[in-house]
Amino acid sequence: MRCRVTTRNRGGRLHAALAAATVAALTLVSCGEPEPEQPDATETQPDDPDPDAGCDGTITQDEIEIWWHDGLEAEADTMRAFVEEFNATQDDVTATLTLVPEAGYPAELRLAAATGTLPDVVDVDASFAFAYAWSGQLQPIDGCLDAELREDLLPSILAQGTYNDQLWAVGMFESGLGIYALRSALEQVDARIPAQPADAWSIDEFDALLSDLRAAGYEQPLDAKRNYEQGEFLSYLYQPMLWSAGADLVDPDVTTAEGWINAPEAVEAVSRIQAWHTDGYVHPNEEDQAFVEGEAALSMVGHWELERYLDAHGEDLLLLPLPDFGTGTVSAQGSWQWAVNADTDADAAWTFIEYTLQPEQVERMAEAGGAIPSRTSVADDSARFGPGGPGELFLTQLEDGYTRPRLPHPVYPELTRTFAMTMINILDGGDVASLLDMAAAMIDGDLEANRGYAAVD
Repeated sequence: MRCRVTTRNRGGRLHAALAAATVAALTLVSCGEPEPEQPDATETQPDDPDPDAGCDGTITQDEIEIWWHDGLEAEADTMRAFVEEFNATQDDVTATLTLVPEAGYPAELRLAAATGTLPDVVDVDASFAFAYAWSGQLQPIDGCLDAELREDLLPSILAQGTYNDQLWAVGMFESGLGIYALRSALEQVDARIPAQPADAWSIDEFDALLSDLRAAGYEQPLDAKRNYEQGEFLSYLYQPMLWSAGADLVDPDVTTAEGWINAPEAVEAVSRIQAWHTDGYVHPNEEDQAFVEGEAALSMVGHWELERYLDAHGEDLLLLPLPDFGTGTVSAQGSWQWAVNADTDADAAWTFIEYTLQPEQVERMAEAGGAIPSRTSVADDSARFGPGGPGELFLTQLEDGYTRPRLPHPVYPELTRTFAMTMINILDGGDVASLLDMAAAMIDGDLEANRGYAAVD
């Protein structure tokens, strides 16, 4: 997960409903980009899990095409270097790289899928691969990972890439979410400073802190990245708060949203979130400078702001867990991951993916993007995220079970679209209970239209 800054448009809304797509498409959503189309219900789900799925040890394809989202220049340069270095060391497989501008990436992938020109290897954002996995556009890669690599990957990487008991995607880096805070501001109001995730502020403490900070001169003390506008960040930030309250977007078996996204716990949690906005505690942050310039004392956002915030505040910067809404703090996880075209020789594709997952390459790409390395051995040695580092909390949350994956299921594109649309209306003052009821009905309508995303005879 990494968000691109966009200008907030108060009149903007996500579309309310999702028309059934006639062609399945693998799509990616970053914070302000269009959401994806869904697969057609006539597509079939994968067969029963096969532990040997993917690689069989024999390379039968000598050229592979790779697509990478072109968002950060440093990441793009690193990926170019990876491909060049890989090709220089290979006798059996040659890779070609296409850098697709991140803003147009979802549409390019939809077009490629619709025309049967999906590349051999694509990078995908968290749960957005599984609509393709369900519709047969991708193949599982369980049999490609050796025991050493599997053991060294962060548990969250495997959790976020697994659907239907099979692994479909694996990545070089992870994400983190928390509250950045100014130590001086917290000390000014004599606030308790949580030492670890288990000590997170209760929601009552957090609400009281917002009031205290306003009284101390921070009129709008919380930066919740309203400038990101719509898109995946709304789900990335606010889903964990529902989880913390004991609610969810759908039931564990993914059969219904009724009684889950609109459960009393969800209504209460979202009402508390709404009050931050409607009571004026949330800074509009139109120039994305509210926390950097000290107008806001708190900023709820991910790992991608760590370096910028350190540059601005140095030793005054704290990184703290999200509030506890009742069942303990919960944070988000998941970022860009590799996936393999169903028609590609998995062994050929894996030669390149495996190269990028070597410790040296994981370290280089994580450094280029400022992200959390996906291998435990690399992350633990990181000056940024390892013990004593300024981003240590992010790794602690991932390693110690304080994060949850966004739902690894083909319904997720519709789930996040509906939730983001609902949250925008709620944050702007809409009736919480009725909007969550509408969201439940929309999600259930999609599940019904797609037959629960079960196998189709």
